[in-house]
Amino acid sequence: MDVDVWYRELRMTVGTYVLNLHDAEIEAVGRLYCASSGNRPPRHDDGRVPAPAADAARWRAATETLLAALQSVEERDREARRRLHPPYQFWKGLGWRLRWGLQRARLQRDYEARKAALEVEVRAAYRAFRDDAGDLTDHIAAWRERWAREEREREARWRAERVAAVREGVDGAVWTYRIGDHGGHRRVLIWLPAVERGDGAERGAVVRGLTARQVQKMIEERRGRDPYLWIAWREATGAAMREWHEDEARPGGGERLAPDVAAWAALTGVVVEPIVWRPGELEALRASRPSRGYGPSSSYFSPGSFGGSF
Repeated sequence: MDVDVWYRELRMTVGTYVLNLHDAEIEAVGRLYCASSGNRPPRHDDGRVPAPAADAARWRAATETLLAALQSVEERDREARRRLHPPYQFWKGLGWRLRWGLQRARLQRDYEARKAALEVEVRAAYRAFRDDAGDLTDHIAAWRERWAREEREREARWRAERVAAVREGVDGAVWTYRIGDHGGHRRVLIWLPAVERGDGAERGAVVRGLTARQVQKMIEERRGRDPYLWIAWREATGAAMREWHEDEARPGGGERLAPDVAAWAALTGVVVEPIVWRPGELEALRASRPSRGYGPSSSYFSPGSFGGSF
C-alpha cells in the first residue's frame, strides 16, 4: 500500500554545515531528497510523493538517524571547544588558568584531533544516509517523469475531445449563447456545452441547440438594432476553436485576425468584430484609468481587461 511521503532537499533540512564541513561529497549528498519524519509537520515548500509504506519508513528512519548523528556531533564539538577557553565564573576561570594556562597549545592539538574524529563521523553519517535513502531522489524523479507523461497524455485526450466538439459544431446544432450586460454593453456570450463546465449555472435566458451559422445570423440581427453589441466566447470554447483551427491548417491570407475571430470566421464564413466602442467611449475610458506606473504620457490600454476571450 502506498502512503504519502513529504520530502525536501537534505541540505534544507540540516540547515547548516556541521563542523563547517562542506566539500563535493557533502554537497552531493546534501542535494539528495530526504523524507520528513512522521512527527514533523510538512513545511509550505515540501513536496509530496506516493511510495510503498516500507520504503517511506526506511527513508524517514534514515533522515532521523542522520539528524541525530549530526546533533550528537555538534554537542560534543561544543563541549570540546568549551575546554579551549576559561569559564566566565571568576573562581572556575582562575582554576582553569592555573591548570591549563601554560598548556593552550596542547589543548588546541587535542581539540583538532577530536574534531578530525568527529569529521569522520559526519562523513560516515552522510554516506550511510546516501546508502539507505539515496533511492528516494530516484523515486521522485521517476514519479515526476511518469506524472508529466500522464499529464501530456491527458491533455492530448482532452485536446482531441475539444477539437472533436468543434468539428461537430461545424454543421451540428450544438452551440449555446446568452445575452447579458458586460462593461456597459450588451454582450453575446457563446459556448459549446461539450467543452465547458458549469453550463447550468448561467444566469439569464440561455438559447441552446443552434448551429454556428444560426448563432451568427442572430448576431447580425442584434447588431442591426444595436451596433455596439459585444461578442465573446467562453474560455474553454475559445481554446477549442483555436485548436480546431490550428488542426485544420487553413492557409493564411488577407488581414491578420485574432485567433478566436479567425476560428469563428472559418466556422461561419463571417468575420466579426468582438468589441465595438461607442464614439468617444474608448477615449473617455483611457482618460479615466490610472497610469499604473506607465508614466503620465503613456497611452497604455488593453481592451482585453474587460474579460472574454477576445
